[in-house]
Amino acid sequence: MNRTIKWQFIFSFVSVSFIIIGAFSMMTLILLDNHFAKYVAERQESKLVAYTNDLEQLYENNGEWPNTIDFEQIGLQSLHNSIILKVYDNEQKILWRPTSSDELANKRKIQDSIPYIDKMMGEMDHVFVKTNFPLFNSGQKIGNVLFSYMGPTTYSEHDAFFLADMKNNLIIIATVTLVLSACFAVLFAKKISRPIIEVKNFTKKISKGDYVNLSPEKTDIKEIDDLILSVNDLSAQLESQQDIRNQLSSNIAHEIRTPLTTLKGNLEAMIDGIWEITDERLQNCYDEVNRITRLIGSIDKINEIESHQDILNKTSFDLYLLSKNISSNFEALFAKKDISYSLDGESLFITADKDKISQLITNILSNAAKFTPSEGKITLRISKKKNQAILTVADTGEGIHPQEISRIFERFYMSDPSRKNILSSQGIGLSIVKSIIKAHKGTITAQSDYGKGSIFTVILPIKK
Repeated sequence: MNRTIKWQFIFSFVSVSFIIIGAFSMMTLILLDNHFAKYVAERQESKLVAYTNDLEQLYENNGEWPNTIDFEQIGLQSLHNSIILKVYDNEQKILWRPTSSDELANKRKIQDSIPYIDKMMGEMDHVFVKTNFPLFNSGQKIGNVLFSYMGPTTYSEHDAFFLADMKNNLIIIATVTLVLSACFAVLFAKKISRPIIEVKNFTKKISKGDYVNLSPEKTDIKEIDDLILSVNDLSAQLESQQDIRNQLSSNIAHEIRTPLTTLKGNLEAMIDGIWEITDERLQNCYDEVNRITRLIGSIDKINEIESHQDILNKTSFDLYLLSKNISSNFEALFAKKDISYSLDGESLFITADKDKISQLITNILSNAAKFTPSEGKITLRISKKKNQAILTVADTGEGIHPQEISRIFERFYMSDPSRKNILSSQGIGLSIVKSIIKAHKGTITAQSDYGKGSIFTVILPIKK
């Protein structure tokens, strides 16, 4: 079942909190039980040692075992602490023991407290434990004392109440902590999910072609701010592409409408008998049909080039020699515009698709020649850096506006919309260049000093 990011975060956070707090509480309860049981056992042991010392002191004060009545204080005190004490001499003759009624009353008292202790602490094993301690005076054994009490751990009602109260407080603290964790998770989930939901709604509007709405406000979370910036960039790119498509549609419509209008006018004039049908007029009509055919063929060529841009037929060839051969095709154009052209570098063999690299160089040189005025200068340089071939084309043309330099490699983007010849404009040439370079795992960058010239730098792996 799909959950929203808000409920996914709340569920995950509360689950983790429950596991951590539950584990911590369980560990605390176990440690509390163990340490408190150890404390009660040590306290019971110290009581028995104290009674033993009191009996030995009683013997030392009298020089012998006193009368039975002298044992009363120690014995009754032990009964008060739910301990039955019996004193024997060396011949195992009993010196003191509580009366049968006192012993029975003490056992009844202990039995009556058992349900309360079990209720507070859970079911426990309750058996009478008997422990025998020898009695000494000046290193000589003078008898022994037998202690009987409810075990194995002698919890009093006060002990049970204290331990149960601690457990209840710990459960309350754990419950309150879980509730606070859930509240914190809800608040934090809202803080996280709100901008994401806004971005989602914003992208839905973008998908419907609405690019003018304001993007979500920035938050104090870096990743979400990065997401918002990325969505803003996407919106700007899509709006730009929409503008380009609109401009392209307008250009194509204009290119097709012009010859069609001419063709229609000529045919109507000849059909209506206004013009005489002559070979010359038929030839004009034929030329306009050819013009439309060439335009549609050019559009098909663009689609074909881009759809097969990743299919490479790699061979090894000399990049410098290829650049030299391509440059010769531009000699007439450079001479006509009085452009000074130079090719620098030396022989450099690379493994790549020769035809596509030829197209790459042709497009870049054509672009440079188009925007370089008369008496300008174009330089093509071939160099090597580590395992990379570097092709640089620098011109002294009009340059690229800073606001446009990041968009010149976009498909159908034209820095000057008034140019209507699609294949000769920047709208497709540099886009194809970038596609070819991308297919070869290379890079291309453009630098421009607006009004003074541009530099295009292509980096290709020598072998791939």
